Amino acid sequence: MNAQGPSGNLPEDPAAPWADPWAVWRNWAAPNLADQHNPFSGDVTQWIRAWSEAVGQVGLLNINYGGSSDPQAERRITGRYSYGRQLGRLMEVLVPYVRKHEGEFKEASDARAVKEFLDMARDIEAMKHGSVSDLLEKASKWRKDPDFKTKLAELRRGLDELEKSLK
Repeated sequence: MNAQGPSGNLPEDPAAPWADPWAVWRNWAAPNLADQHNPFSGDVTQWIRAWSEAVGQVGLLNINYGGSSDPQAERRITGRYSYGRQLGRLMEVLVPYVRKHEGEFKEASDARAVKEFLDMARDIEAMKHGSVSDLLEKASKWRKDPDFKTKLAELRRGLDELEKSLK
């Protein structure tokens, strides 16, 4: 191995390349790092991301007022009516209207959009009501509670009463 020292001269003992660790590292690194820039040795680019891009969802609901033409009004409105509530009200009005006028959407793209909208509305409604598996999952969390048997008995009584009221 013909390693050169930092001054460009050959080491005193060419049989001992370890005598000049800088040269050994440089000879190893040169082919391995050829396409990379060392610190302060080339163009530097940096992509600066917005907080929401870098971190993602932080809380239960994150609201970005950046695109709003009136952020103060947006804060007042969402303080009183959440986006979910606003969308829910729109769905309450649109779903019956779209169902009533479903036959008027004759073009294939319109018909597909209407079908997808109504499917989404049906899925959302089902999610609001929950499922038996949701109830069982919640009840299974009671196992750690010292009153587990009492809560379970209370749930059974309530389900029995509910069943009797259906007859």
